[in-house]
Amino acid sequence: MKLTDILLEVDYNKYDKESDSLAKELDVKFGSSPYVSMGDYAGGRKDNDPLKGKAYGKVTFRVKDEFEQSDWNKIISFIKSKGLEITQDSNYYENDPGEREYFPSVKFHFNQKES
Repeated sequence: MKLTDILLEVDYNKYDKESDSLAKELDVKFGSSPYVSMGDYAGGRKDNDPLKGKAYGKVTFRVKDEFEQSDWNKIISFIKSKGLEITQDSNYYENDPGEREYFPSVKFHFNQKES
């Protein structure tokens, strides 16, 4: 299989509508300039693989601070209310000068949609 075939086979924009919608809802409700990315895991998973039929996503809040714990709990509850299964969350901001910044973020799984 050629590399171009592999690249063209993957629909990188498959969840753009869902990502944009979730980002807008989070921004209206909580602010902090959220960025949402979503995608599918690679195919060919075995039937007993817990990630078979699952897709992944991440919300990153581009804010140079941590949220108050009560606000963070509201954000987590809101994301769960959208039917997303949270796998990791980090209400944490750190700046390593000259290296990178770590922003508050939430990782999640959800059921894949058919192309």
